[in-house]
Amino acid sequence: MNLRCLLASLLISLPRLTQAQEPQHSFRQSFSTFAEYSNTSSRIVLGASEDRRFAALGFGYALRLLHTRHFDWYYAPEILPLVFLQDPVATESLAIAGIGSFHQSAPTVSTCKPASFTIPPEGPPALTYSRVCSTRWTYAGGISPLGQRFNFRPRRQLQPFVIGNAGFLVATRDVPVNDSSRFNFTFEFGAGLELRRSPRHSWSIEYRLHHLSNDYTGTNNPGVDNQLFRLTYSLSR
Repeated sequence: MNLRCLLASLLISLPRLTQAQEPQHSFRQSFSTFAEYSNTSSRIVLGASEDRRFAALGFGYALRLLHTRHFDWYYAPEILPLVFLQDPVATESLAIAGIGSFHQSAPTVSTCKPASFTIPPEGPPALTYSRVCSTRWTYAGGISPLGQRFNFRPRRQLQPFVIGNAGFLVATRDVPVNDSSRFNFTFEFGAGLELRRSPRHSWSIEYRLHHLSNDYTGTNNPGVDNQLFRLTYSLSR
């Protein structure tokens, strides 16, 4: 009878013992929301498009695949329902005396620079040219289902991590230039710091290098490389 009571006590206490052995700051799974922004783009990896801004709000999920003393390995897909891309636009005007005026407006691959001149430079002009620079914002949305993240020092509140992800974005018009594509593939990689203030809540800040291109499925494929800064809030369970 005493042996039965002992076995029953062990079975009842086993879930509590397992929970107690679980590292306090190692999340089994978590849900997150994030905001990210890049003020410009440049030729870093594969992109040729310059002076592009990138802003996004999204949601993430993380499922722990492996826990060790030194790191946690997570599967970390993301959904991006609100993405905004800003492109530089050049509006060019050409006026020819006795013939008329012509105008054209389109996004540029490189940074747009204002310009103007007349021919001849003095006296009544026979030809006048001008370039005026502006910007346009384009809405896009997409998913990045291939995310992989490694958190180091999983037993500490402050954890450095590295991350990589890949997916796609679909925009309301061709980006980054005309005759490219509304559909673009994306990949990114980066690193950051995560502060796990409790067993259920955390904040993280990170840097990512983000690439966007249509992989030559469109006529033009200049590609865009952005350096993103992201702020994330996570809730675990």
